[in-house]
Amino acid sequence: MAGIKGKMEISEDTVQNIQKFAANRAAAENESASQPLSATALHAYARRLDGTLRELQEQVRRQENELNKLRESRSHGILENESDPWIRVSNARRAKKAYDSLFQTEEELPVTDSVLPSLLAIEETSQVIKESKTSVLVTAEKLSQDRERLHVEEANLRDSSAIASGLRERLQRIRNANTRKQEQTPSQMAQETLGEQKKKRRALDQASEDLKVSLNIFIDDTLAPMLAAEDLGGPTVGDALEVSDATLNAGYTAHGRPKKQKQTVDADDGQQRIDRFINRNKNGSAPTNKRESASKEVHELLNALLEAGTSYVTLQRDSAISRFLVRAKVAQFHPRDARRLRLIDFGRSLGE
Repeated sequence: MAGIKGKMEISEDTVQNIQKFAANRAAAENESASQPLSATALHAYARRLDGTLRELQEQVRRQENELNKLRESRSHGILENESDPWIRVSNARRAKKAYDSLFQTEEELPVTDSVLPSLLAIEETSQVIKESKTSVLVTAEKLSQDRERLHVEEANLRDSSAIASGLRERLQRIRNANTRKQEQTPSQMAQETLGEQKKKRRALDQASEDLKVSLNIFIDDTLAPMLAAEDLGGPTVGDALEVSDATLNAGYTAHGRPKKQKQTVDADDGQQRIDRFINRNKNGSAPTNKRESASKEVHELLNALLEAGTSYVTLQRDSAISRFLVRAKVAQFHPRDARRLRLIDFGRSLGE
């Protein structure tokens, strides 16, 4: 990450120079747009271009003449295969003097009013701009990849830190437990273990009680109406998720469809039914409708199965409740007697 930051850091002088160049360029573009070149200025600039072109052509011609002269002198220069070493040394000295004279001559520079430096500067600037744009694109792509990699590395670092912290805490707890056990007597260790087991048992008892309450609510509110409907010849449990008491009172046809209700239940009848339900819960009287009957039968059968453990319970009749428990793989029938039912021992396979 430090390497990435180092690459991304730019000096303040460089930023100021770039900003200054951008401001000067914008000012020049604005001035050029506000004061376009006249025809006379364009004609003079064209003449300067023609003069610069003639100068370049003349310089090329002179250099070609000198090159031709040099080529003509190669046949009897240092490249000639001479057997006499003194002649070869003499030729080498003459060539050295010629090269020294060339190095000492002044370079031919364009005249003061030549446009060649401007053209060369423009060409060089254009090339630099193209390379800079390409470099910006490559740098932006690489920066995006580096940022993604940085995010991944930061996430990995957070995970590693969390794992290391958890391991350190776990190791410290184990060390504290070992130290405490070494300092305790056997009776103290037994009491501590017994206390932990009691605490776990209380937690299990509370979880079992909560599960029992949730199961009772599910049976009374959801499962009992569907079981009553299946007992009356209606849809199988799970096919119709909501079955009202009015539908259960009306019954089902031979095709399993709800019968038409002859009369609707008004608010007074509903209130009377609620009052009867409250009184039944208080007095422990018999259920008043099919849903309550199915709910009571489910609770009684489940309690009987739980009390019997792995033993079989004899059923009073073939009901939707027993079939549902078998379909749900909670209970199983006796292999030779369908009137006997028991809970499945989840610690063993069905065949044992």
